[in-house]
Amino acid sequence: MRLAALLHDIGHGPFSHVTEPILRKHSDPEKLGPEVKEAKIHELISWHIIQSSTELAKYISDQQREQVTGLLKGTWGHSYLQEIVSGPIDADKQDYLLRDSLFSGVKYGVYDQERLSNTLLVYEDNDDLFLAISIDGIHALEQFVLAKYYMTTQVYRHKIRLITDAMVARAIDLGIEEDKIDWLKSLYSYDGSDGYIEEYLKWSDDRLINEILRQSDGKGYAKDFFERLYNRRLFKCILDVGQNDFPDATVRNFVFSDSKAFYKPLEIAIADHFKWDKNHVIAYTISFDSAARTESEIPVVRRTKTTLFHDESALFKSVDLKIREQRFHIYAPMTYQDEKHKKKSEREFKNIILAMIVELADRQAKLPLEGGEQK
Repeated sequence: MRLAALLHDIGHGPFSHVTEPILRKHSDPEKLGPEVKEAKIHELISWHIIQSSTELAKYISDQQREQVTGLLKGTWGHSYLQEIVSGPIDADKQDYLLRDSLFSGVKYGVYDQERLSNTLLVYEDNDDLFLAISIDGIHALEQFVLAKYYMTTQVYRHKIRLITDAMVARAIDLGIEEDKIDWLKSLYSYDGSDGYIEEYLKWSDDRLINEILRQSDGKGYAKDFFERLYNRRLFKCILDVGQNDFPDATVRNFVFSDSKAFYKPLEIAIADHFKWDKNHVIAYTISFDSAARTESEIPVVRRTKTTLFHDESALFKSVDLKIREQRFHIYAPMTYQDEKHKKKSEREFKNIILAMIVELADRQAKLPLEGGEQK
């Protein structure tokens, strides 16, 4: 379990979670086997590194490596072991909330980690063992939930962080799709081979940025985006709307659907209207992974009975609802003359772009299905 906690994210490449969708997009699922349907690509790469690394083999036996990958896959050990490594209150979250709070210079992520750990229990149910908390630890768990909420809203979803994330992802995607940078495509095309892993481990954020910025011809979308990032010429958020901004349920579901099929047509429409490069307009959804487990189902152990955290904590329900709130953003290379110009422009952007979204949703609804039915 200790080794799994240390190694579970070893498969993250340059820019970590930000480029996970690019790995998913460019990796060939037929070469990766059935596990690719359930796991994220960086998880497959993590398991591959653990199993194949000659460096790790110096310190970890073959049996230990099998057990570690089995624990990470959920095929070895009781559930509580997996939950300590990857779960609602896993060791990773307990660490990074405090660490990120410290290094970002804020107090939002501070909670009583010692008290939380001291009130954790192992709970048996249906021949399995699960991570639980005693009733005495309710307030410590609530404090943890609040720390996660504050760090999410104030740091992880800070507007500058979201814009830079979106620009990094767009830069790499355009570097592959438009600039045709062969080494970049190879880096994000995991094929399950040892040769890929050997090359993948040589790359870091810095090396990727420097390689792109060193391009001698001075052209390309990837270089343009990374120069903008390097020189702090960031895009602006020209639209920030939530679910309540779409009273029509059909339009709301259209905007916040998982497919995101309307992104590209909307980006093109906005770019055409405001005379921007179509690749310089970025549609971006902030959403909570519906498959991700929250603290809601953590068992709370009393002397005579066991309940669930969401039944014990009124605070949790309101905080969880807020974290799950979805928002839709548009980023573009806009510059403002002053605050007055900014306010006026934002009103204009909102009116025009929302009308575009309604039009696209209406057009989508009228598309014919097979058999002549309307969609």
